[in-house]
Amino acid sequence: MILGQAGAELAYTQGMSPVGLGNRWGLLPDGVTTLLTLANAATQTIDASTAGVFLITLTQNTTFAFTNFQVGQTIVLVLTQDGTGSRTGTFPTGSVFAGGSKTLTTTAAAVDSVSVTCTAAGVYLCSLLKAYA
Repeated sequence: MILGQAGAELAYTQGMSPVGLGNRWGLLPDGVTTLLTLANAATQTIDASTAGVFLITLTQNTTFAFTNFQVGQTIVLVLTQDGTGSRTGTFPTGSVFAGGSKTLTTTAAAVDSVSVTCTAAGVYLCSLLKAYA
C-alpha cells in the first residue's frame, strides 16, 4: 500500500511508478521523474528523496551538499547561471567527476547539467555536461 496526500491510498496502475514528492507519494508514468525548482543558496542542500531532477539558477557561488541518497539512485542537477554569470559550484567530498572536470560554465545564462549517481554511502559518480545551447 502506498499512501498519497493526507494518507489516501494510491491504487497501483501498471506502467506507473510511486515517486516521493517530499511529504507525500504520487504516481508517475514509468521513466518519468519529478522536477523540483530550488531557490539558490550559498549552501545548497539537495535532498535526493524529494525529486529526480533539480532546477537551480545560480545567483551566487554555491557549495552543494547531498542528503537522503540511496545507493544506486541517480539524480540530475540542471544549473543555470544568472544574468551576471561567473558563479562557481563546489561539490561534496566523495564526488568524483568523469574526466576530472567539475568546473561549471560561467557565461551569463549558461546551462550545465550534472548527473549524480550514488554508488556507495558518500560516493557520488558525477558527469558534467556543459554549455547547452
